Amino acid sequence: MFSLYSQLPRNQKELQRHIAALKTMTTAPEHQALFDHLYDCLSILDAKSTSLLSFNSIIIAVFAIFMVSVPLGFSWVVLNLGTIMVLISCFLLLSVVWVHWSTTAHLQNSDDHAIILLDVRRSRTIKYRLAWYLSVAGMVSLSLFLLARIVGSLVRRSA
Repeated sequence: MFSLYSQLPRNQKELQRHIAALKTMTTAPEHQALFDHLYDCLSILDAKSTSLLSFNSIIIAVFAIFMVSVPLGFSWVVLNLGTIMVLISCFLLLSVVWVHWSTTAHLQNSDDHAIILLDVRRSRTIKYRLAWYLSVAGMVSLSLFLLARIVGSLVRRSA
């Protein structure tokens, strides 16, 4: 993961081998249907991850706005914990949307190829779910901060 050239044919000869393997794999309807299903699942995860990344960016901006004016104490800790949880969520989501291409070797062995894609789907689903939980925890943190802020404001006004 994170290698710019991973999973890509490196020269003209490798490109031709890749096309030949792709043609062979796509001519078998059962393999094509499985390939399509697993890539559809990965596309769904990509779309969900992109949406959650957008949501997280808004929440991080909200945390940043409040962090400017909050003195050290309970509220500061809650804001920082929430920010850290959302940032970790973002890093996980970025690893989910990393591009996965089937290599020529994968295409030449359709049984192994299906297992590889299923493993990619499983690991990305786990990362997405963990990122989602962290995002929710960040929202809980933000809610606690806002609740403490409201209660503190009411207490100061009644005193």
